[in-house]
Amino acid sequence: MSTLKQTMLTGVFWSAVEKYSAFFISLIISAILARILSPLEYGVVTVASVIIDFFALFVSMGIGPAIIQYKDLTETDLDSIFTATLILGLVLGGVFFVSSWTIANFYDNQLLVPICQILAVNLLMNSANLVPNSLMMRDLRFKFVATRSLILQIISGIFAIIVAYYGWSVYALVIPPIFTSICVCVINLYYYPRRIDWHFNLIPLKRIFSYSIYQFLFDSVNYFSRNLDKLVIGRLMSMDALGYYDKSYRLMMMPLSKVTQVLNPVLQPVLSTLQDDINEMEKKYGKLVSILSNVSFPLAIYLLFTAYDLINIVYGNKWDLAVPAFQILTLSLPLQMILSSSGGVFQSANSTQYMFLTGIRNTFFTVSTLFIATFWFKTIEAIAWSWNISLCINFILTYRTMYHSVFHCSFGNLLCHLTKPFISASMLFVVMLMQHCLLPISNIYLSFVVKTILAIAVTFLFIRLVMHTTPMAILKSIKS
Repeated sequence: MSTLKQTMLTGVFWSAVEKYSAFFISLIISAILARILSPLEYGVVTVASVIIDFFALFVSMGIGPAIIQYKDLTETDLDSIFTATLILGLVLGGVFFVSSWTIANFYDNQLLVPICQILAVNLLMNSANLVPNSLMMRDLRFKFVATRSLILQIISGIFAIIVAYYGWSVYALVIPPIFTSICVCVINLYYYPRRIDWHFNLIPLKRIFSYSIYQFLFDSVNYFSRNLDKLVIGRLMSMDALGYYDKSYRLMMMPLSKVTQVLNPVLQPVLSTLQDDINEMEKKYGKLVSILSNVSFPLAIYLLFTAYDLINIVYGNKWDLAVPAFQILTLSLPLQMILSSSGGVFQSANSTQYMFLTGIRNTFFTVSTLFIATFWFKTIEAIAWSWNISLCINFILTYRTMYHSVFHCSFGNLLCHLTKPFISASMLFVVMLMQHCLLPISNIYLSFVVKTILAIAVTFLFIRLVMHTTPMAILKSIKS
């Protein structure tokens, strides 16, 4: 087995251990908290979290991928970068703290004041964790990262449930993340100790920023395309509506993130070793797209038909208003799952300028469709549809740029990887629709079980009869 293949498999394995374990843990914790807290409380925390994410962009500045890419940085260089990010995190944390009153007045909800002030601590912690986390990924310490994340998630989840049970309301959603980030900081600095250098050298900073500037600009424009819908709902509709929308969005994102996050932390560190062989990188990435497509297309149809059952089982019937938005958003799952891996390719090929340009275009279409949906229709369902439409446009534009300008080959190479998964999803849609119309089941638990069995059976038959292979053979091909 080649070193590259072994590294990739090791990274994917430990990333999978973390993400899939975290998936079930987060699902259980989320289910319990959803029965204790209200949509309004979730809406308030969503607004605060989205705004602090904007400040966090200026803390990270695209530095993490740059540290991974440049493996010749000295300890002195790293200390200079660490000091600069720490100062930046302290300043931005202070700005966010002071801005809490303005944010609360803008959204006409004074509960945002203490929430934002508590979350300001995370900006300082994120800045302290940036360099150590990047070094861990550069050193391919996937097992350590997976173990650390899983243990802390369990502890913080139990902490959140206890806090919510004893009536701390919205604080149950913000105190545990602070606890986690502090613990990560302590662990990181124990294994990767860094020194504060008040006379830090600007040369490594200039070198880092020459690479990361486009990453930062992309992250900035991508932030608005990813989060503007939540900010608009919170301001122009209500915190309750935002709570329902965010819950449906997060539930849709759970399988997406847990699949892509298995590969994405590994993607750039591994593909960066192929930066001098673009043809080989394109072939490897094509195989990845095939894997993601075969998972995501049938999964989207399955979630579409199990939406009502799933939301009632996981969150309870007080979240029924989230069902329509969830059904609409599930249709975007395949494109999102594939698109989420594109950043690692641009980074690995040292083509972050193209990533920035696609981000600009994508944000334009996302913002345009969002405002049409908001001001003309004013429903979370319309906003969900606007997200789907803009995503289709963004998918085409991003991959046309990638295949033409980075891989220097036809965009049709990508479409070849999507054909069979699309057929599989279409077959599953017909079967699930027939069951829904001809044999409806009122019991949500029985309905969920029947639909799950049906989805597995149809997918298996497609693999066996159309693809002329078996699930085990597919797993073996993925491994190879």
